[in-house]
Amino acid sequence: MANIKVKVKSGAFPIRYKGERYLVGDELTIDEKHLNESMMERLEEPKKASQPSKTAESE
Repeated sequence: MANIKVKVKSGAFPIRYKGERYLVGDELTIDEKHLNESMMERLEEPKKASQPSKTAESE
């Protein structure tokens, strides 16, 4: 799974993730499968493997 960067939303209870406590406004990197949209705001999209792009030189 991909890792994504998230921020704890306002009004959410403190979040515990991998033994650490995160409060409102804290940023953390989590596994995408642990994303909870009601408590976390996504800051970055998961990084995907980049495909080599074709250029005029390679054709």
